[in-house]
Order: sequence, then C-alpha cells, then structure tokens
Amino acid sequence: MTDVATEFLARLGTGDAAGAMELTTDDFHWTVGGKPGGGFALAGTYDRAGYLEMLGRAAASLPAGPRIEVVSATQTEERAVVETHVVGVSADGVDYDNRVVCVFELSGGKIAAVREYLDTIHAAAVFTR
Repeated sequence: MTDVATEFLARLGTGDAAGAMELTTDDFHWTVGGKPGGGFALAGTYDRAGYLEMLGRAAASLPAGPRIEVVSATQTEERAVVETHVVGVSADGVDYDNRVVCVFELSGGKIAAVREYLDTIHAAAVFTR
C-alpha cells in the first residue's frame, strides 16, 4: 500500500500544494488544533478551499518554506497517524521548531480528513505576528 499520508506531507514540503491535494477526496477537510477564535488564529476546521487559503497564509510566514521531517508513521486502510518535526524561519527571523502529529482519515486510498495537533502557543508566536 502506498503511504498516502507521508506522500501528502512530502509534496507539501516541496511547495506542491496542488499535488498534495490530488491525494485528497472531494469532501476533504483539515482541522487545526486549538479553539477557533482563540489565541491561535489558524485553529479551526477548513474545507478544501479554506485549507489552501490557510496554507497560503502559513507559507507567507515562512518564506523559505517549512522543512518537514517524518519522525514516525503508522497506516492502515482507514487511518494514518504521522508524527513530524517541522522547522523554518519566519519572515522576521523567528525560528519555528514544532512537533506535529496528524491523524489522517482515509477513504478509497485518498485522504478524506486530517486532524493536526501541535504546540499552538509556539505556532501563534510565529504565524500570527
């Protein structure tokens, strides 16, 4: 079985958001941990278009892009859990260094939904400056 979750992250890591989205279902959605409307502005659930918009905002905060290292991954036919180490430097020189766990819900070999868990305090300091 192709590891669709790690391939998705690899494509994102090279800036290929369109290629990553080819691995998703039409009703794909992504949930970022944290309380929507709270201290971390990116928290919430996004549909396809909203996810790409949020991804664009996050990418603008890390102009050289994030470096995504997969630390561990487990995948079945219905679910993948991937732990990553994500680093980068913000436009104003702040180091981003976060451990992120994503739970991917799979359907027909594609990604239907993702729940992302991360240090939202650290992420807010970089992405919502």
